[in-house]
Amino acid sequence: MAAEAVAAITRITNGNFRLTTRLVDQIERVLEINEMTAVTKEVVEAAR
Repeated sequence: MAAEAVAAITRITNGNFRLTTRLVDQIERVLEINEMTAVTKEVVEAAR
């Protein structure tokens, strides 16, 4: 599952560091709100 999440982050941000930072911040928010601990492809898509 982690590989899918990394691939989704890479695809969404195209390696742009600023976008990656913003997306990771949103992923953290989604995880906190939903009381989750694992980053999945679905979490990345929700944070997008």
